Amino acid sequence: MTAQEALTGYIDTLTIVDTHEHLPNEADWAAREGDVLEEWLAHYFSADLVSAGLPLKTLEETIRNSTKSLGERWETVEPYWRAAANTGYARALDIAARDLYGLPGVSRETIEALDTEFKKRRRQAAQGASYYHHVLKDKSQIEVSLNDWFEDTWLVLDRDFFRTVFRLEGVTDLADRESFEKLGDRVGIRIHSLDDYQQSVESAIDKAYERGAVAVKIPFAYRRTLRFEKRTRHEAESLFNGLFELPGGKDSGVTSGAALQPLEDYMLHAVLRIADQRGLVVQVHTGLQEGSGNIISNSNPELLVNLFLEYRNVKFDIFHMAWPYQMTLAAIAKNFPNVFIDMCWAHIISPESSVRALVEYLDSVPASKISAFGGDYLFPDGVYGHQRIARENVARALSMKVEQGVFDLDRAMELAGWLFRENPKRIFGLDL
Repeated sequence: MTAQEALTGYIDTLTIVDTHEHLPNEADWAAREGDVLEEWLAHYFSADLVSAGLPLKTLEETIRNSTKSLGERWETVEPYWRAAANTGYARALDIAARDLYGLPGVSRETIEALDTEFKKRRRQAAQGASYYHHVLKDKSQIEVSLNDWFEDTWLVLDRDFFRTVFRLEGVTDLADRESFEKLGDRVGIRIHSLDDYQQSVESAIDKAYERGAVAVKIPFAYRRTLRFEKRTRHEAESLFNGLFELPGGKDSGVTSGAALQPLEDYMLHAVLRIADQRGLVVQVHTGLQEGSGNIISNSNPELLVNLFLEYRNVKFDIFHMAWPYQMTLAAIAKNFPNVFIDMCWAHIISPESSVRALVEYLDSVPASKISAFGGDYLFPDGVYGHQRIARENVARALSMKVEQGVFDLDRAMELAGWLFRENPKRIFGLDL
């Protein structure tokens, strides 16, 4: 038996910790309408289809529209599907079709049967037969997932499956009077001053942790640079007060874009002071932004170094191995004790890059600082496909080290347990 075969067999037995998901509670998932194309193309592979030439309007108005004929929609999407079928995103869906539905991938020949069974399982879940337990527990062997349900960061999640991550979007980036009123209503504070705003954010974070949150998340790389400057109170207060100057409560000629960044920067630093005082973990989206078209340089983890230097007692869990900045992240994690590498999403962005990155991480970064898997999906079937790829990738990377004589098979198996379970358990203080 080769080292890779032995490691594959061992890793397949591991119960794992999933560091990042976007899943609704099962009851909400089961109550949804729609078909398999609408769900499976909610994100990720749909971006590859657009990259392959599918018009975005066609994706949004036709392919994701389950009120239209499934067969006709497949006819439209099939050429782009075949063009992008080589990617990691497509691979995860084919694995799900094979292992969860007993079909040989997603194709013209299987799409109708896949949809029929998909709808059947959703109906069964609505009637009380847990599909989440089947996919996440029985098939994926996930003990717990850290979940950022971005449609409602305040939602109380099912603790049989999840631990909450409190998303800062809609909390530290407010830009009009109505948003301040909504935040204030959530925490029982009327926001009329910058002090009120800071108190509200602090109260929101405390409430999240009372409900079982294990981290806060910085998701802002989709719309701005990750460089959060050290701002003065005067800068922040002037912008805050400006938002209240006009009757509509929007602003005094200032838009909610780059001009308001000093206020957002100031509030982000306020959150990090709270994290420092309370020992909270901070997760940060870095690297590729999901979807079609964005400014990748905004998400370079190097932009966060000023925060790593100042908040040395805060644990920063850096997402997506920062792809395509994975080696920049290696240098940062090597240099800063408080920076950790999280490979969530990465194994489906680029399976081969993930293997190579892990091989290099094991040469350069303490193995205790790497978490191997986070599904990062909106729907459970994708989580299954992703974790299969992640297990295969980690087995490949560790077997290379064994074959090179860097460590033996016993040590490789120990490290597999660290990467998939023990590291995230320790980093997030999970009591499992």
